[in-house]
Amino acid sequence: MHERIYKIRDWVKQHERHLSSLALLSGFIVDALTLKRVDTLYENLVLIGYFVLIACGIVLLNLIEARRVTGLWALRISPWLPLLIQFAFGGLFSGFTVFYFKSGSIVSSWPFLLILVSLLVGNEMLKRQYARLVFQITFFFVALFFFTIFFIPVLINHMGAWAFILSGIVALGLISTFVYFLSHLVEERIRQNRKFICMAVASAYLFINVLYFTNLIPPIPLSLKDSGVYHSITRTEEGYVVKEEVQSGWGRLQLFENIHIKEGDPLYVYSAVFAPNNIRIAVVHHWRYFDSTMGKWISVSKIPYTIVGGTDRGHRGYTMKSNLAVGEWTVNIETERGQIIGRVTFEVVHDTTVPDLIEKVL
Repeated sequence: MHERIYKIRDWVKQHERHLSSLALLSGFIVDALTLKRVDTLYENLVLIGYFVLIACGIVLLNLIEARRVTGLWALRISPWLPLLIQFAFGGLFSGFTVFYFKSGSIVSSWPFLLILVSLLVGNEMLKRQYARLVFQITFFFVALFFFTIFFIPVLINHMGAWAFILSGIVALGLISTFVYFLSHLVEERIRQNRKFICMAVASAYLFINVLYFTNLIPPIPLSLKDSGVYHSITRTEEGYVVKEEVQSGWGRLQLFENIHIKEGDPLYVYSAVFAPNNIRIAVVHHWRYFDSTMGKWISVSKIPYTIVGGTDRGHRGYTMKSNLAVGEWTVNIETERGQIIGRVTFEVVHDTTVPDLIEKVL
């Protein structure tokens, strides 16, 4: 029996690089296929299940490392515990990537995409780190903070800076409780690492706060469902009837699609923004124009309107501007704090004739 266990341990050690990649990839695939909305019970139970796996894995791993738990069963499971922790972290961070990517533009989502890429690329290094207590606790805290950032607003039906601050306090409270519980099981290991744990958690907390207050964290749990620029919009009982300029195949691939209008004619920007049930929040259409002579983007106007959460298709609305100058325009769909939910880009071209338009209902 012991010989077979040692063979399994040797096999795991020999193939740990591939197993690590498989663990992270498996977590990502599960999340990509199952996670849809941040405010549903199933999605949150999946994420909470990952947290339970991580907590149990950390506790068992440290009990075995401290020789508080011994025996044949401990020998059997010890090679698999770092992989279990890694799988759960992979599932959490890939789940966060799915949610945060949906919640903002790539410009505002890059820190979270970078975290996932770092996890996937650096899994060989991280595999060894999962056996270290300071690394375990720090990553656990980061995961808790990323979770509470969107779970607390869903819970209290409110978004904003104070909701984010409350999220951080909850995450700090949860990790402190976990470390306190762990200290009763492996007191010596916690005492030896307490200083480093506090420094690492504090650094992670400050770093995430910097990301938030510099608007690098997307405005989760909001997400953009649809957007576009149109020549006219009329609200009817069937929905929003819009007139859209016919674009060539190449035109649709361009970052700034050409929109032809007569000088002085208006353009309309439409957006459908999802928010969880019972959340009311102001959304802003921030119209900006690129001044080629100055070489920078100029803020033209910020037009707010209130959205109400709970609709799968998102709360629909639009803004309009006339007398648009020729050139490149962007309309950021953002929160009052300036967190970008999405962006509409187009280039205004003045023409004397009306372009071909198609009518559709949104």
